[in-house]
Amino acid sequence: MSKFSLFGAGKPLVGKRLRNAASQALLAGDYTKALSLFVQCHEETPDDLRIYAKVAELREKTGDVGGAVADYSHIARTYAVDGYVVQAIAINKLILRIDPQQTAVQESLKTLSGKRGSPSADKLRAGLANTPLLSGMSGEQLASFIDSLELRNIDAGENIYKFGEPGEHLYMIGMGKVALLAMDAQGGKKVFSRLKEGDFFGERAFMSRIEHVDEAMAENECTILLIERATFDAWVEQHPEVRTTVEDFYRRRVLKRVLAITPMFEGVPADMRMALLDKFTLRVFEDGDVIIREGDAGDTLYLIRSGTVVVKLPGSDDEQHLLVTLGEGEFFGEVALLTGRPRTTTIHAKGQVELMELSRADFEAISGEYPSVNEILQTYLRKRAKETIDTLRLNPKKT
Repeated sequence: MSKFSLFGAGKPLVGKRLRNAASQALLAGDYTKALSLFVQCHEETPDDLRIYAKVAELREKTGDVGGAVADYSHIARTYAVDGYVVQAIAINKLILRIDPQQTAVQESLKTLSGKRGSPSADKLRAGLANTPLLSGMSGEQLASFIDSLELRNIDAGENIYKFGEPGEHLYMIGMGKVALLAMDAQGGKKVFSRLKEGDFFGERAFMSRIEHVDEAMAENECTILLIERATFDAWVEQHPEVRTTVEDFYRRRVLKRVLAITPMFEGVPADMRMALLDKFTLRVFEDGDVIIREGDAGDTLYLIRSGTVVVKLPGSDDEQHLLVTLGEGEFFGEVALLTGRPRTTTIHAKGQVELMELSRADFEAISGEYPSVNEILQTYLRKRAKETIDTLRLNPKKT
């Protein structure tokens, strides 16, 4: 009897049709059928460890715990000897969840990480060196760190965290892909970064001890490793460079996020936006600092990387006469930049503010390559002029 006869006569299921049938059986909750189909998928593509991991998962679901542990152990060892450390750790955590006594994989990671000379050990050590959060760890220290990690499985399309939730964890992707989304000025969500296995995220809210200002979503089924604050703090005491690594990633992610949500660069391809940063200069202002003053000459534009600025009504020294506050991803200074006229209002920092300053010459270089940048600024110039006129009508100056 053909092994495909259980699922109907006719053309055997292969390739994409076989994977689709396996996924449909899984979604329907028919784990026995799904296991049989995923085993066939694994036979077709034995090097695809994600399919093999699905086989192990389904063995557990159908009661074959020993088979699941054996498959997961083989997958973890394969990841480890190929230098894919985070993936190996994630599979190891799955094994320990099923059977806490199954410590062979963790012992193997500990041993390989401390050895030199063998191809497998060298690949694992190279993988550790290339994984920012694990670089420099080996032996007992690595084993202790693995013990401290929490495992979480996330379904495709599910949020790992949402806007406004507290930043209590740092996250690492064991398996799967994650999209980071930011809210733009119109209230829509935009993907500003796509992450893969081995990457970490959530560092902004975690490091600053604030609520998340972005959103993380699983693009496919994911296995995520969570690092608690106490674990991270203890780790940093021994490896201070880890904090620097996380903060560097934080700064780069902030820039990606800002460039994704600012309307100025809507017409610039996403993969080209980061290259434009070379033309900006970072400026930092403290609370109350005047950034631009009404009547001064000015030929620069400012993009807010972090923090908030306060815009005063033209001609007013009254603290109560404020036009608007601007925050991350918004820009100002376009009037003087585009028209050559003096600054039309006074703007000061509210708390510490990080700004990206762009000169007229560099603006012209960018807008020459991407004309939409100039068009958007012209639109905002007209929009803000109207808003200022409307506000002045509602708040006439007292004489």
